[in-house]
Amino acid sequence: MLSPYDPYAPRRTRTTRTTARTREWDIVTVIRSRGAGTATTGATTAAVVPTRMDSLTGLRWFAAFGVFLFHTYGYAKEAPALMRLMTTGYEGVVFFFVLSGFVMAWVARPGDTPARYYWRRLARIWPLLAVTTLVFAVLEKEWLRLPVSTADVVWTLTLAQAWSTDHFYSLNIVTWTLSVEAFFYLLFPLLFRLLTRCPSWLLVALAALTPLVTAATHVVAPRLDLAPEEARLVTSSPLSLTPMFVLGVCAALLVRRGHRPPFGSGTALALTAGSLFVGWLWLGHPGAVPWLAPEPGALDALVMPSFAVLITTAAVGDLRGRRSPPARRPLVKLGEWSFAFYICHLVMLRIFRHLGLGPSPGLRADALSVALVLLTTLALAALLHEYLEKPAERRLRALLPGDRTR
Repeated sequence: MLSPYDPYAPRRTRTTRTTARTREWDIVTVIRSRGAGTATTGATTAAVVPTRMDSLTGLRWFAAFGVFLFHTYGYAKEAPALMRLMTTGYEGVVFFFVLSGFVMAWVARPGDTPARYYWRRLARIWPLLAVTTLVFAVLEKEWLRLPVSTADVVWTLTLAQAWSTDHFYSLNIVTWTLSVEAFFYLLFPLLFRLLTRCPSWLLVALAALTPLVTAATHVVAPRLDLAPEEARLVTSSPLSLTPMFVLGVCAALLVRRGHRPPFGSGTALALTAGSLFVGWLWLGHPGAVPWLAPEPGALDALVMPSFAVLITTAAVGDLRGRRSPPARRPLVKLGEWSFAFYICHLVMLRIFRHLGLGPSPGLRADALSVALVLLTTLALAALLHEYLEKPAERRLRALLPGDRTR
């Protein structure tokens, strides 16, 4: 069972503990009453978990745009400071992993089963992955005249490439992150059951431990004398990245129990900007930390805590009905397109480079090239979202009897 309600409900004979335990899940009542300075008492009501969190959807766009900037930093070689800033956009991947854990724990509900959950997750990501992978394979072979192996396609479509040393970056490079997400989805039912049993203090401790585990992988990997593709599995395999997902799950469970940070989204945004600024400075001073090279992945542990706090404060704001900037309609729409944008942006970038719009002398010309790729990719993402991603997900979910998930 995915839900904390059924397997972990206290015995009815212990009335006081039943009320206290169940009250952890009465999210709206607990958070709003605490915000008003009153305590939650009386009869327990049913948990109310909004499935639409516009602020989180809007934040997804900034993460996807950050990854886009990372893949286009080569256009800014004439402006080193700008290039370093664009390089930090890689951390959008980390944001997605933390957000994924938060959202999965946030929408877990009574009566669900692992099989239904797995089907919904497959319906969410696989149709767009399949179509774009096959189209890109044809483009690479027939137009770009690059070798394409059947093994590359199989590893990608089976969401297994992140476990491979030879096919990790096959075809559409960004799909390795979907392979990681697939492992998180597979792990979630068991992980959720275990973490729901934990008291809040232990969830806080686990959340605090996750950046340390992530940092350890980047410290250890260079000292193992491994080939680059093997070292990559130490730092970027699904197992290595699981702490990011665990951090998101812990944050969501704490919010569901009525806990919240002692500050708002403005402070959380400042913390996030500050951590990225420190990363930007570090990239410009490689010798600052002699035992760790300042490559993009090495910044992961630095930004994880601020990302978790930003996501948490945004969710609490949505619960309270506050309209934050990421919840504004244009950003929400961009957030809805973000998955399609993420999947196809690198493909579009390679196409434009093949057409002669790669990095060139002159920052202004390069800025125009990046803007053209961005706008074209956005237009394609909007079409893919409306006419492929949404209809395919809806039809696949319709195969589940009684599924009412949006």
